[in-house]
Amino acid sequence: MALIVWNDSLSIGVAEIDTQHKRLLDLVNEAADAVAAGGGRDIAGAALRSLCDYAVEHFASEEALMDPDAYPEYDLHMAQHMDGTTKALDFLQAFSAGEEVDMAQFVAFLAEWVRVHVMEVDQTLGRYLKSRAAA
Repeated sequence: MALIVWNDSLSIGVAEIDTQHKRLLDLVNEAADAVAAGGGRDIAGAALRSLCDYAVEHFASEEALMDPDAYPEYDLHMAQHMDGTTKALDFLQAFSAGEEVDMAQFVAFLAEWVRVHVMEVDQTLGRYLKSRAAA
């Protein structure tokens, strides 16, 4: 069962980023399915690693489109990316070290973080990128 489903409210109106967001949602849902299926630490861990790896790639892609001197939300956006990345890497480090972690809770956190980030912070980025393209 999907934790987060793509709909038009998630679109920022920039095709490249919307495509990446759809893939990010797919990976969140794949990780959730792997955890829910109880397929074991290796399967769930691989799904979570894929999700985190893709998120880092996606953040880099978004950041490459931002002009730190012109994008008014640059610092906030970068801080949010750093915060999400740090939390994900902290979790993966604990997981990789064999610590007992609540994977379902982590997947739920990721789903909510992605949803809020896309619906709030990335919407501002979409408006900025569209206005820049129109200028």
